[in-house]
Amino acid sequence: MKKAIQTLSFWLVNLFLMAALLLAAAVWLPGVFHMKACVVKSSSMEPAIKAGSVIYVSQYEADEKISPGDIVSFQAGNVMVTHRVVSMNAKDNTIITKGDANAVCDAMPVSQEELYGKVRFQIPWIGYLLLR
Repeated sequence: MKKAIQTLSFWLVNLFLMAALLLAAAVWLPGVFHMKACVVKSSSMEPAIKAGSVIYVSQYEADEKISPGDIVSFQAGNVMVTHRVVSMNAKDNTIITKGDANAVCDAMPVSQEELYGKVRFQIPWIGYLLLR
């Protein structure tokens, strides 16, 4: 019985350490690739991106163009917003965005200066472990 408890304790500690290592890698490793990890706190992009997901955002490459359908993150006041590009206005260099779950487009166009970048990938649910 004592040996079984020791074995179970060994595996639980190793499992905990592995989970902590994976969580740390999910948060800090993207920085090596010039990406920013953000936790999605709202459901405005569901079903494409669920609340509690961690998204990884990087700036557009020099030869990469912003296209309708791209999911982008941008600064709106003090908040980072992630929505889909609906259209672009080449004349004043702005984009119109909309959350997939929202009925209408965002009220304010997004300028190039406010645009942080494009969502490259996501990991669902892991953000719940990071939220305080």
